[in-house]
Amino acid sequence: MKALPVWRLSGVLSLVATELRDNFGLTKVAIGGSSAPALLDHLFTGSALKMRDFDLIVVADRLVDQDLVRAIGTALDGPLMRFLPRYIYPRMRARGEDSDLWNAGWGVIWDAHGTEVDLSIFHDAASLTLNGLMNVDRILIPFSADRSLNETAARMLTATSAEAALAANLFEDPWGGYASWVHRSPVIVAWNAVHAAPIECAIRIVRASANKLHLNQLHPELADPLRASLITGHERGDRFLRVRNLVKLFHDDRAGVELEMLHALGAFAHWLPEVGEAIEKLGHGGLIHAFVEADRDGRRDLQHHAAFAEAGEQGGDEVSALRIEALLLKMAASKRERVLDEIAVAEPMFAALVRGQLPLVARRTQRNAPRPARQRVLRA
Repeated sequence: MKALPVWRLSGVLSLVATELRDNFGLTKVAIGGSSAPALLDHLFTGSALKMRDFDLIVVADRLVDQDLVRAIGTALDGPLMRFLPRYIYPRMRARGEDSDLWNAGWGVIWDAHGTEVDLSIFHDAASLTLNGLMNVDRILIPFSADRSLNETAARMLTATSAEAALAANLFEDPWGGYASWVHRSPVIVAWNAVHAAPIECAIRIVRASANKLHLNQLHPELADPLRASLITGHERGDRFLRVRNLVKLFHDDRAGVELEMLHALGAFAHWLPEVGEAIEKLGHGGLIHAFVEADRDGRRDLQHHAAFAEAGEQGGDEVSALRIEALLLKMAASKRERVLDEIAVAEPMFAALVRGQLPLVARRTQRNAPRPARQRVLRA
């Protein structure tokens, strides 16, 4: 993930908010997801502002359908943001005590030169309350087309602290998420969602905990109930979203740690057991080492760069591909095909590209492998 300046996000946000207000009558816009605490951290602790997804939230106060979000996606398609029409899908959320999923709204995604702008449009305020697995996911920074993100950031800095900014209503944090973010102790507030889609939720929780909060293992309060949900409900949830979240995970700075954490939870016991077997075979830290080597060797592979540059739109990027390829090469050929078939459920072009590159990567890996030291023969 690259560090992003506030002014760049401000330009994206102003473009989106103005279009939503002027042409679609949508004015309730906020920064949410993991982007909200990341921005607060940047402003109040000076940490680098890094994100692969720029998460935006809209409350429509009317029924949202696919036609509306497709029209919004098309309207904003241009040099700054490239519309990705394959990723229009409903925001299915769990409600009540059961595990049934309910359509709370729709989402649309653009590619802004390597940063995904992920806009979730919810029907109403009640629908929005179903969004966010953990308290750190439910922070919102309200925004309007009349005030830039640069201005909002300046007002927050004038407040001098997150507590003062919260008291001044510059952001919303009903579940105490930012304090949990700072102390690296997130709390799950949507257990019904976990029961409805255990594997997908486990991936999201592990990504936030390892990549954003830099935890090396989950607290028992998170891990134990997650593990139990995976045992009893591993088949539940949306297969498309499950795969898409996994592909995005491979891009993370700590992807190896995250995959080992998921394996420890049992996420691969029934789904993609080939991945679990490879992690087990490599041992603790082995996957991390394999990814470091893949990143290093991939930087010098001009053919690999060219293949991805020519591929056009696909869900995963070259970083994800290099690491997936490294993992696949630790498996037998038949097992690789099963994993690639699953990836193709959500990312068919990406899976085909990885499949085509594997023989070339295998040869490159063999060439770069350290040769055993030659032993000197002592003559009598």
